[in-house]
Amino acid sequence: MTEQRPNAGKKHNWWKWAFFLLVAVILLTGGFLAHKVFAPVPSNMTGTAAYRKTDSAVQVNLNRKQINALSANYLNHFLHNSKIKYRFIVGPKYATLIGKTKVLGAKVQFALNCVPKRLDNGNVLLKAKGLAVGRLSLPVSFVMGYVKNTYKLPNWVSINQRQKTVLLDLNKYSRSKELHYSAKEIDMARGRFKIQVSIPPHQQMPIK
Repeated sequence: MTEQRPNAGKKHNWWKWAFFLLVAVILLTGGFLAHKVFAPVPSNMTGTAAYRKTDSAVQVNLNRKQINALSANYLNHFLHNSKIKYRFIVGPKYATLIGKTKVLGAKVQFALNCVPKRLDNGNVLLKAKGLAVGRLSLPVSFVMGYVKNTYKLPNWVSINQRQKTVLLDLNKYSRSKELHYSAKEIDMARGRFKIQVSIPPHQQMPIK
């Protein structure tokens, strides 16, 4: 009987080490799976620095009435302390700048009709197509030059009277904002406008 005790001890030790080995395998396997589940998403799946590109942009659909309401609200705030007032109205065919200009010392109301065009970089270019100044006949370039030199304009709006264009630089407007605005569609006939609003890369939070 005494000769069997060492074998029983060895058998007992074998089961003990087998149990510890099984526990180690379970822990290692669990740790491996946890690492795979909770590890950061690879950058090649989400873009540079693993930003959520698909979650950072949204498209806003606006109609003509909403565009005009936004324009009126912006200009009311922007021209609050300005003596010279003007309006920007989007109609079925033209985007029209309505203001006053001086002719022979007298102020005369004018309406500058423009055709908007979306540029590839998301900005908007207005091309002057007509000018109404009561019964007077004035060159478009004259009125545009007067507006450029006299009116208080946002720094993201630039007028080129020679080419008869007005550039709405949305990229420049968005430069100091937390959101970036870009024109995606301009449909004057249907009164449908699409604006993409996105979070610039420096404002995005990386995935952890």
